[in-house]
Amino acid sequence: MNTALHLDTTNGCLSAAGVVACTDTRADSLPDSFARTAQAVLVEGRLVDCVFASATTTSGDMAVQLMLRFEELLLVSCSLTLTTPALRKLEEADFYGSVDQRYRFHERWLASMGVSRNPAAFPWGRAGVARDRSDNVYIYIHNRNNRWALR
Repeated sequence: MNTALHLDTTNGCLSAAGVVACTDTRADSLPDSFARTAQAVLVEGRLVDCVFASATTTSGDMAVQLMLRFEELLLVSCSLTLTTPALRKLEEADFYGSVDQRYRFHERWLASMGVSRNPAAFPWGRAGVARDRSDNVYIYIHNRNNRWALR
């Protein structure tokens, strides 16, 4: 087990970038290494006060980008982007061409944490791998504070 980067599948707590992110984590308690951005976001037809907190760290030889999303002061989601040294060396076109490889790598990391399906539902929330419109791949962890993602 890598203690610097770990998902506890019994409770959904994520250890990364010097914090243990759980349902009771607050943005104002994060270390100074986290950049924070506050903004109102439209969630299910209503404006919600959000704070997005991000940090970059390493775990072994991987670069780890962590993003935490807080809605109305509650941590609702975490996302992780894992980048190996081989992926960091790729030219831009080759990097975007590696989307399937990056997706499988993120799935394997989740499996190493005990998440056997993608996506997976737990009593505390959901976890899985996703890719956005720009072919960025990331792991998402939505906890029970996240009403819109757990429907």
